[in-house]
Amino acid sequence: MNAEELFKQKKKLKKLARRGKKEEEASLGMTSLMDIVSIIVVYLLKSYASDPVLIQPISEQKIPMSKADSPIQNGDAVYVSSKELMFNEKKLVALKDGELDENAIKNKHLIQPLYDALVEEAEKSKQMAEQLQQDWEARLIIIGDQKLKFKTLVDIMYTAGRAEYVEYAFCVIKKG
Repeated sequence: MNAEELFKQKKKLKKLARRGKKEEEASLGMTSLMDIVSIIVVYLLKSYASDPVLIQPISEQKIPMSKADSPIQNGDAVYVSSKELMFNEKKLVALKDGELDENAIKNKHLIQPLYDALVEEAEKSKQMAEQLQQDWEARLIIIGDQKLKFKTLVDIMYTAGRAEYVEYAFCVIKKG
């Protein structure tokens, strides 16, 4: 008897042994189902929350359209509408038709209330990055109105630069 015949004979014996046995039914208990559901929920929450920045325009703000196709990165957001400048959900400066009030500007381009808020936020971000042993990403996201004056944009960027922000991202809505 060779190896192939031995294998076939063992296979026949196993088949005969199984014929008389009843098939077992598989069942999932309530605990197993709850484990599966909780794992799926945690995964979905984690993947949903992984978006670095959530942009919600302020009232009466129309974000400009663009053909640019680059994802927005994490950073501190400044909202500028035609009526106000906001940072960390606080109205810092009033605007009139997209232009800053002259009383808010010091030293030609420095917006003092925005500068103070940015310096405070930069210090917090630096400390957090230091605790996590990472480099601080000095990035500012400017969410501006499509009617925003260039002069106002220059003042905001100048103020951010003085507060040690070196990278700027502009929020736009992709066309099409």
